[in-house]
Amino acid sequence: MTFLNPKINLKKYWKKKIDTLIWQKKPNKIIEKKNNRLIWFPDGKLNVYENCIANRLNEKKPCIIFVDQNNKILKLTAKEIDYKVNYLSNKIIKLLGKNFRNKKIIIHSSASLLSTISILACCKLGIHFSVVFEDLEEKAILNRINLFKPSLIISRQIKKNFFIKFKKIKLIKRMKFLFLNEINFNIKTKIIIPSYKNNSDRNLFTLFTSGSTGQPKGIVHSSGGYLMYSKFTTHKQFGVNKKTIFLTASDAGWINGHTYSLFGPLTLGATTIILESPMLLLRKEILMSIIKLKVSIIYLPVTLIRLMKSIYVNFKINTKDLKTLGSMGEPLAPSVAKWYSNFFSLGKKSIINTYFQTETGGIVSSPNFKETVKNSPHGSVGKPVSKFINFNNLNSKKPIEINIKDTWPGIMKGVINGQNFFKNYFNKQGNFRLFDLATKYKNNIYIHGRVDDVINIRGHRIGSAELEAIVLKNKNIKECSAISIKDELEGGSFVLFIVGKEKKINEYGVKKSIFSSFGSFALPKKIFYIENLPKTRSGKILRRVLRDIYENPKKNNLKDLSTILDKSVIEKIKFKILNAR
Repeated sequence: MTFLNPKINLKKYWKKKIDTLIWQKKPNKIIEKKNNRLIWFPDGKLNVYENCIANRLNEKKPCIIFVDQNNKILKLTAKEIDYKVNYLSNKIIKLLGKNFRNKKIIIHSSASLLSTISILACCKLGIHFSVVFEDLEEKAILNRINLFKPSLIISRQIKKNFFIKFKKIKLIKRMKFLFLNEINFNIKTKIIIPSYKNNSDRNLFTLFTSGSTGQPKGIVHSSGGYLMYSKFTTHKQFGVNKKTIFLTASDAGWINGHTYSLFGPLTLGATTIILESPMLLLRKEILMSIIKLKVSIIYLPVTLIRLMKSIYVNFKINTKDLKTLGSMGEPLAPSVAKWYSNFFSLGKKSIINTYFQTETGGIVSSPNFKETVKNSPHGSVGKPVSKFINFNNLNSKKPIEINIKDTWPGIMKGVINGQNFFKNYFNKQGNFRLFDLATKYKNNIYIHGRVDDVINIRGHRIGSAELEAIVLKNKNIKECSAISIKDELEGGSFVLFIVGKEKKINEYGVKKSIFSSFGSFALPKKIFYIENLPKTRSGKILRRVLRDIYENPKKNNLKDLSTILDKSVIEKIKFKILNAR
């Protein structure tokens, strides 16, 4: 098993990067094997909060800039953040008692200043935390509580009645509650809470992800390895430094909201901009107010970029401050990438089309901030971020399942659902599975969609991402999703869901472009014109939901739908499909 026998050179590579973090006890070991698992920096001790905020208390520049729904902009220095974190930490200690460091906290909130302060307080105290979206359905929240088993739930006032209602449940009955809207953070006190020393392998956070599987999994990350990889990839791929003002349009409950909205930029001394909702960027006045903050990096979900493309017609932004663009969540089609770069007047530069998952902790492959479209073309996810992120042998012709042969610091520590869930991530050779299909052309990697989104039609293998990229060249199509379905005659075929006004879209032209690019075998069995696609807050399109609806539109049990941003789209799509039959 290659993962359990790391190369000597790999250890040397990461040993050189130890001094990039602030350690309370500097590690002598890089990797240690224990209980069939690899532990990064096992004898090291550190505090994540000290690396993010406590080492910046003398800075006068803002550390975090928060933009709310009303376009109100709040700038906070590290010292101002530290006061609020100390104040909240004191309340947490009083609620949890002397043994507070052995307990767990759920932070029930969307992206906000309060959720950020809560995350940082947990980091300071060394408490294992999990951010859960505040607008999840009751069943989904209870499911996560049962899996994570927290001692304290921190929530906004808006959901107080929800939790009071469920206090009859035995597990919730034993829990403490802290409602953030009841706390006056402006009270002037001199509370100082120490930053607690933590083992590198100590649990930092758990993030729940369901994605294409339809079942929420609790992905656990450690403190030292995760923080090291966050800082490393943020600097190497985005070029972040102390002068950077970095906008990551992601919610707190996603891995991007942890790695590239908080931990990565903060450890590098940068200023990070937090949006209450990524959709705020569809409002021109908010977009322009953020540009005026002299933002230097903009990192957006691909589905949001597509919506911006349909809204910002005959309009361009040109600012000397903006240097780099990034994309997350979905494969970035070349036509959308070209618009994105031209819209922000960065046409020659590569977009940092990031490829990674909650399980990897940070980017495993992407173009970096120095590259141009000449050496990292639009549509590719560039090259591995390190010479020790080694993928299996990919080729330029046939998409095959991509996996990683060597370990890295950001890899998840485990899955709280159980050891069997964790083992499923490794193939027979011991390589880490990413469950995507990929090709490699001129040293650049191209992702062709999830393993179950690629089908074989008449001996041809084609991925949904490839088909969607061709369809999105049509200017009248805002978004689209191609799903694979079983076909008695062909073995498999595609169904296409298009977001756009049917009257403006030439269906013959859509089919012609597909035919020209792939041949008649790739023509969709059916095209549906819909108002919206089922998407998570991270911008990920849930194709397995579309597939389930198409195969059985009367079916009510569609597995876990808790992460979908707007569940009303499900019924509208069901109605369309039933009417077409």
